[in-house]
Amino acid sequence: MTVVSVDHRSRGEVIALPNTVQSCGGPGYVANATNDFCRIVVNVSTTDSSSIRIEGWLPDDWNGRFVASGTGGIGGCIDYGQVQNGAQLGFASFGTNAGHDGQAGFDFFLGHPEVLNDFGHRGIHVEAEVGKQIAAQYYGRPARKHYYQGCSSGGKQGLQTARLYPGDFDGILVGAPGVDWLRVVSSKGILARRIGWPDINSTAYVRPEQWPAIVAKQVELLDPLDGVTDGIIDDPTKYDFDPAILACGTGLLNSSTCLRPQQIASVRAAYQPVADSEGRIVYPSFHLGAATDVFSDNQKDGAAELSYTIIQDFWRGAVYNDTNWTPDNFSIADVEYALKVNPGGVNAAEADLSEFHAKGGKILSYHGRNDQMVTSKLTTEYYSRIQEALNLSTEDMHSFDRLFFVPGMQHCSGGSGAYHLGQSYPLDADRLNPRENMLLALVDWVENDNAPSAVVGSKYAGDDVTQPVIAQRTVGIKFENIVVQKDVIVDYSSFQ
Repeated sequence: MTVVSVDHRSRGEVIALPNTVQSCGGPGYVANATNDFCRIVVNVSTTDSSSIRIEGWLPDDWNGRFVASGTGGIGGCIDYGQVQNGAQLGFASFGTNAGHDGQAGFDFFLGHPEVLNDFGHRGIHVEAEVGKQIAAQYYGRPARKHYYQGCSSGGKQGLQTARLYPGDFDGILVGAPGVDWLRVVSSKGILARRIGWPDINSTAYVRPEQWPAIVAKQVELLDPLDGVTDGIIDDPTKYDFDPAILACGTGLLNSSTCLRPQQIASVRAAYQPVADSEGRIVYPSFHLGAATDVFSDNQKDGAAELSYTIIQDFWRGAVYNDTNWTPDNFSIADVEYALKVNPGGVNAAEADLSEFHAKGGKILSYHGRNDQMVTSKLTTEYYSRIQEALNLSTEDMHSFDRLFFVPGMQHCSGGSGAYHLGQSYPLDADRLNPRENMLLALVDWVENDNAPSAVVGSKYAGDDVTQPVIAQRTVGIKFENIVVQKDVIVDYSSFQ
């Protein structure tokens, strides 16, 4: 371990981070000191050809606990929001780049299998081990409990660590987990192809500017069915959607956004599950009412180009090791090959958390029902697979793993719903309690055996926590939330 820097920071101080790479915010990126703490940055060699960077914020007013955080996307950026939140709550709070710098590009993976291992499965474990040592040395005693928080890829990393390194944490907070990571990422390429891309002149191609109108009409038609017209489809997994009602001539969309016959088939295909070459479902269908940019934002300067670059970056640098590869002909064969290679063990589809369960570990999971990156159906299925792998009753499952779905919440945070559960920076000082902060709810469960039956989400004016709360919503853990529900078939003829 090499110490890069150690200094003391005071509450309210702005911390300049001039070495931040562009895709992580750039040289002008700054972090705000949420309290008085010692800041330490270290590099840790994981092999002769790989290392990870770890940063810790060690509060003067320590609560005796440790929390580590994960990364998003393809890693490469310390999640300062999570580090800041942990420190504000009094934790010895740590983050990592998971073995490389930057969440865009492929050079850091190309020909570097150990860098892939750090990102794929090892980085969070090393962060936990080294972070615990640093905290114990600084405070003169070990932390009494160890926690983890992460969303998206970070959520996947938390569940993966529970399986591979069950002794690392006592409690794990997981948001929108990208389990089955390669399928999560590749689904965007499959859906782009289904809507006609990259042949942007095809009669089947659905243009980027049509999609906001399609999604808005889904919300308009399906929102009232939950009993409250509030711009939110409470549970989009309950409904089907027939895009034929948006055909030109029906009057539901104007002439510039309505669907031609072949486009109707393309939109219908975009909301179907992804199947492998043998017809088996390998990724659930996309959320109705969710923004579609991950597959529909696919032009630049009049040429075909996916704005969702993770497919190109990861398949170039990690799957095929080919700098010239493009996703223009992306197909299920590319998905199946990636799953076979599974670079760095990144996929993490396995659901046997028996050792973490046996040691008394606790998992709190949350997922937005308006998630545009990772469908919440995937979390439902993974939760059920954990239950099946451990042969647990619903009651026993709830004794160590609880899952909350948040209506109107997008990926990890944001959206039209009351999505703020203490997972986003900055925190609201008036809501630092187990009912409104999921990390504190996890602590209360681990240390006091107070299992949360509900959490309260908040929506702020302008999505700014310094402004008044304009909506709150209690989200309860429900038995029906953890089984696959049958679709509600909607009679769309009444809307024409």
